Amino acid sequence: MKKISYILIKIKIIFFLSIFQAKSDAFYYSGGCFWCTEEDFEEFKGVKEVISGFTGGTTPNPKYYPNQWGDHREAAKVIYDPNKVSFAELVKHVFNTVDYEDSDGQFCDRGHSYSPAIYYKNNEQKNIINDIAPKTSKVAVEKETKFYPVRNEHQNFYKKNSLKYYLYKTACGREKRLKQLKKVK
Repeated sequence: MKKISYILIKIKIIFFLSIFQAKSDAFYYSGGCFWCTEEDFEEFKGVKEVISGFTGGTTPNPKYYPNQWGDHREAAKVIYDPNKVSFAELVKHVFNTVDYEDSDGQFCDRGHSYSPAIYYKNNEQKNIINDIAPKTSKVAVEKETKFYPVRNEHQNFYKKNSLKYYLYKTACGREKRLKQLKKVK
């Protein structure tokens, strides 16, 4: 009898913990250099974690070495709490942190691997992205593909190498260009 009571108590505890445990979802986008995309979302309301990596391509196991990431874009995996921030709010934030009028790269980084994209899981998300996109947007809207995290030295790069990152970001003209674009509300 004691064993059954113990099991029932344990089941009740697990049940109540699962109710109060925060839920998570993942949102993927490309916005140029993944060092910048990571910083853009780290402090955003409802975001739990941001992971730099590659997505959007077909090359198996891309690596951050010359010519080894194939047809993928640099990207961010944004892990967020859907009870605190909506998919639409995340999409708006992307449009406010990328040059949505440039499909050939972002700022000083050029080429397909730096081009902007927002990835969706289903048609509802695709419609949200298309409804929010500015009329002049050239940001690709694509179905999610497998995400590949980049090596650890590139995770949180803007924190670990703050001076190098600051110089890179400033030289690229990122902030200057973002001030010229109309904000998405």
